Amino acid sequence: MDRKRWPVLLFLCLLLVVCPSKDKGKAIQSGGPEDFTLTSLDGDDFTLSKLKGKVILIDFWATWCPPCVRSIPVFIKFYNKYHDQGFLVLGISREDVSILKRYRDEHGVSYPILIDDKNIAKEYGVRYIPNMFIIDKKGRIRKTQVGFAPEIEPMLEALIDSLLKE
Repeated sequence: MDRKRWPVLLFLCLLLVVCPSKDKGKAIQSGGPEDFTLTSLDGDDFTLSKLKGKVILIDFWATWCPPCVRSIPVFIKFYNKYHDQGFLVLGISREDVSILKRYRDEHGVSYPILIDDKNIAKEYGVRYIPNMFIIDKKGRIRKTQVGFAPEIEPMLEALIDSLLKE
């Protein structure tokens, strides 16, 4: 492993150990994702329960978060590769719309970015970002992931590919 990544990984591990989340959110406690309707930067409404039949990666993120920013190109790649097979990425952020639009346009984000004006992150028990939830075609949470490092990319892609084949 690259020596430059050790401090970041050590910090993430310590953060998770020292500051564990006691509130896992309704979504995790119920075993399934909490339904929501949020509006995208383009004004389209996305209701999670209406997306059954798709494999969905929900990414709670922010433009000021370095691991979030490193994950975006990976999610763009996954979205572009698997979208035609029923895969959807939903980036969810609480930031100002103008900041998110500028970021999307400058970085070529091809998947929907939703505005978390209803504090859905809290319903999902999100305390740290990036925080991802992968949901299968039946609407069940199959994987949660806090943090991002390039080393997890193959695992995420294998899981997405597997869930699309179910």
